[in-house]
Amino acid sequence: MKTRTPTFAEELADTYGRWMTYAQAAKELNCSARHLRHLTERGQLACWTIGDTQALRLKTADVAALMRSCLLYTSDAADDSLR
Repeated sequence: MKTRTPTFAEELADTYGRWMTYAQAAKELNCSARHLRHLTERGQLACWTIGDTQALRLKTADVAALMRSCLLYTSDAADDSLR
């Protein structure tokens, strides 16, 4: 029986759960947290406030979708596991 390779989104969810900090997302996307905040300010990446502390978080699925869209935009040879 073949085992299925987890997708990038599933790997992120296994590692971080449903929510990620800007720092965690920046590390995974190999960009700066400031760049992600600029995407949020421009409405290209949703940001959520969590709990009483009003901590800002990104949905793990949104981060995976951003990675997928960046790869598909920059390369025709994007890894099939990211689609």
